Amino acid sequence: MKIFCALTLVCLVAILAAPAYASDFSFGSTARSVAMGGAGLALTDNAGTNVVLNPAAPAASDQGVRFIFPGLEFHTTGASFDDLSDSVDKISSGDTDDALDLVNDFAKQQTTLSFSTVTGFAGPFGITVAADAQGIISPGTAAAEWANAAQLFRDNTGIDLTDLQSTITNANFQETITKAQAGDIAEANTAFNAYLTDLSQNFVDGNFVYGPGISISKGFATKSGGRLWLGTNISFLRGEAHRWQITAASPSGVSVSGTTVTTDIDFEAVEQPVIKKTTTKADVGLIYRPNNSMLQYGVVIENFIEPKLNGFPNRKNERTFSLGLAMMPTKNIVWAVDLVNINGANNEDAQLRMGGEVRLGRLMTLRAGYSGSKWTYGLGVFGINFAWAGKSAQLLSNVLKF
Repeated sequence: MKIFCALTLVCLVAILAAPAYASDFSFGSTARSVAMGGAGLALTDNAGTNVVLNPAAPAASDQGVRFIFPGLEFHTTGASFDDLSDSVDKISSGDTDDALDLVNDFAKQQTTLSFSTVTGFAGPFGITVAADAQGIISPGTAAAEWANAAQLFRDNTGIDLTDLQSTITNANFQETITKAQAGDIAEANTAFNAYLTDLSQNFVDGNFVYGPGISISKGFATKSGGRLWLGTNISFLRGEAHRWQITAASPSGVSVSGTTVTTDIDFEAVEQPVIKKTTTKADVGLIYRPNNSMLQYGVVIENFIEPKLNGFPNRKNERTFSLGLAMMPTKNIVWAVDLVNINGANNEDAQLRMGGEVRLGRLMTLRAGYSGSKWTYGLGVFGINFAWAGKSAQLLSNVLKF
C-alpha cells in the first residue's frame, strides 16, 4: 500500500499546483474523465460519468437506471478567450473595422474553440443527448505580415505603404512600391490587387455537429467467474460546416506623391456556401473484470459505424481502437491508464492517458492526470464534478478533433 500512498501524495501536490490560466474547463459528467487526463475506459463505478467513455460502462456499474448530471466541456487554443467571445460578431457583421480586427486577433496562429455537452439517462438501457460545436481559424501564409502592419492598415484611408516596405516581404507588395515610384500606376495597381488577393486567403471555419445518442449495454458471467459487459452507443448527427473569407479591396487604387505611395483599403467577411450533413455513427465497447481481481480491462471501438462528414475540416470520423486498464486498490482510490487510438486513425498518433482520484469521504474527491500532452486537474464537491486542463484529452465520442 505504500506505493498507493505515494501516488496519492503526487496526485494531491499536482492538484495544488494547477495553473490558474488553464484554457479548458469541464463541468458535470464529463469532468471526471477530463480531470483524470481523459482516462477511464475500464472504469465501472459510476454510470453517469463512465458512459461518456465506454458504452459498456452503464450496465457494469450495477446502479440501475440513473440520470446523468449534465456535463459541459469548453476548450480553447490559440487566441485569448476575450478575442474568441467577440469573434462571432466580427465574422458576421461585415463591418470594415470588425473584419480587420478578426484578422489582427487570429492572423499569427491557428485558433480553435470547442464546446460539448452531454446529459440523459444511463443504465442497462440508456438514452444520452450530446452536442458538440467547434470553430477553427486557419490564417493564410501572408496573414502574419498583415497582422504586423495592422495598426497602419486600421486607418483604412490614406495608408502610407512605403512605411511598410521593410515589414511586408510579399513580392507583389514590393512590386507595388517599385512600380508606383517609377510612375507606372497601372502596373502598381495590378500588383497591389494581387497582394490583396494573397491576403484574402484567410478563412474562418466554423464546424457544428450535434444530435441525440442512444446507449445500450448488458453484462454476462464468464466461465472463469469473471464478468464481461458489452455496450453500444448510436448517435444521429446533424452537421454544418461554415466558412467565412476575409477579403480586401482598394477601391481608389494606389497613388504616389514623390516617393510616398498611399492607398485606401476596404475589408469584408464573406460567407461561403454552407455544407450540411445528416449522418449516423456507432461506437461499441466492452469491459472485463476477472474474478477476485482489483484490475479491470476495457476496449472501445470508436466509429464502428463511421459518420459521413466529407467536406468538414478537422473531422474525426475514421474507426479508432482504444484499450484501458483500471485499478481500485481501495474504495477511496481509483487509478486508470488508457492507450487511445492504437491504430493511428484520423492522422493522429496513439496517445497514453493516465489519471487517478482520491475520495475524501462522501463530500469531496480530488483528481489529477496526464492527457498525453498536458497535466489535468479537477475535483468533485457534493457529487458535482469540475476539471481544468492546459489542453484536455478529447472524448472518444466526439467526431471533431481540436
